[in-house]
Amino acid sequence: MHIAVNLVPGTLARELSLFEGGPVTYVVVDILRASTVICTALSHGAESVIPVGDIEAARVLLGRTDMRNAMLCGERGGRKLDGFDLGNSPAEYTTEKVGGRTLIFASTNGSVALTAAPRDATVLVGGLVNVSALAHSIVQHDQPVLIACAGKENGFSLEDAVGAGAIISKLWETDPELELVNDGARAAQVLWDQYKSDPVMPLWQSQHGIYLIEIGFGADLSVCGAIDSVPIVPILRDGRIVAEPPISPFPQN
Repeated sequence: MHIAVNLVPGTLARELSLFEGGPVTYVVVDILRASTVICTALSHGAESVIPVGDIEAARVLLGRTDMRNAMLCGERGGRKLDGFDLGNSPAEYTTEKVGGRTLIFASTNGSVALTAAPRDATVLVGGLVNVSALAHSIVQHDQPVLIACAGKENGFSLEDAVGAGAIISKLWETDPELELVNDGARAAQVLWDQYKSDPVMPLWQSQHGIYLIEIGFGADLSVCGAIDSVPIVPILRDGRIVAEPPISPFPQN
């Protein structure tokens, strides 16, 4: 299996060119906090999550007659938007609030990365909270892999790079012949090796993590760094993210 990591959103086209237009599994990683929110929402019974790239598009979508069961969710600057039902903290996405509902989701980075997915790609959402289930799914899809770090406002984010490295490490457990095809993948692997003994630490040390603490969301960091705490694999199908049906376990040695 060939795998690349796009560390900075603005270089996505260049990294995709490594696969020469062939089919890929495109994994969006937004550790703080969209990946965790999407996994949490689906695990608590949300029917689907519709990622949109901007706030106005979210409001227009809500106005459609087939969206009467929908909620507006997302943030700007880490805080819930005026007129939105929920923000971007996983603590908000309880069964009571999201069970059976469609979530129209507009975040600063994560939803934008999802809407940038190449056509015909298998699009998955990955985080530390679902890394083992995600790796299992990637292996089953059996395609070259591009891990797209959502970053922070088109820039590099430490926590997403570490998350990409965690996915690579987990994939290596099942595919010893895994081939890293760009320096982004190699850098992510090095970062994960540095932080794997304490996966929450890079979240606390990252620029965005520090900012979230300052605005009162420090509790989210431990939630987002909890390895395998939400073993859901979100997959994008026909514009909606749903929970991928469980796949048979890894073969036991």
